[in-house]
Amino acid sequence: MKALALVLLAQAISSPSPAATPATAPLPAATRPFSAGERITMKVTYARVHAGRATMSVIAAVHEGRPVYHILQEVRSEGVFAWLFRYKVDNRLLSIWDPASGCSHGLDKQLRQGRYARDVKMRIDPVAGRAEVEIKGVRTPHDVDPCIQDVLSAFYVARIRGLDARGSLSVPVFDRGRRFEVAFKEIGRELLDLPPPLGPRTKTVITEPKVPRGSGLFAQEGELLVWVTDDARRIPVRARTRVAVGSVSADLESYTPGR
Repeated sequence: MKALALVLLAQAISSPSPAATPATAPLPAATRPFSAGERITMKVTYARVHAGRATMSVIAAVHEGRPVYHILQEVRSEGVFAWLFRYKVDNRLLSIWDPASGCSHGLDKQLRQGRYARDVKMRIDPVAGRAEVEIKGVRTPHDVDPCIQDVLSAFYVARIRGLDARGSLSVPVFDRGRRFEVAFKEIGRELLDLPPPLGPRTKTVITEPKVPRGSGLFAQEGELLVWVTDDARRIPVRARTRVAVGSVSADLESYTPGR
């Protein structure tokens, strides 16, 4: 049942915006679609059975003497799902992202899915273009693109940039010792009835993100779709994927805007 981890896809992704911004040039704080204090809670179901919850939070913090955001993602199995299938999920990803430069300074992963356990610590120097990845006490240096994103911050950068006129977007990412592109594509639109403060008949954009397996962000086995609000906030409100048996869904349960 590792597919439960796909709820991590509820990380914010993009919807169209009039003008895309370069990945290294973030919007001013007044127009940024998220800020410290934002919290998104998603209810996860497997085959229509409650399976767990995922939360995504933006937290003000300090890294090496400068203000940053901690982008925290937590996914935990709950209720009958965990008891019946004896499958526990307890994943935690923490990205260190600088809103002033728009660059990632690193990512910590603590993954617990059934018998699978993995801890990874990555630190990035976005100016020098260097990264260090630590796994089981072994540190490995890497050369990276200046101001590259980690696999979690990429989704928040996508919220800032939005899709281009063709309904697509690509964000460069460094993860697991290699560089790749997280690509997004618009495939449709839909009106959804959402909990407050969003409300009924909220306009949304359906997007399809492409993330390589093994990143720790998703564990999907089939097509992955994400619904985001069709406004400047680009809030993720729904996710769907098909797996070998049945499907896994994540739906917005509550939304708290940032300060």
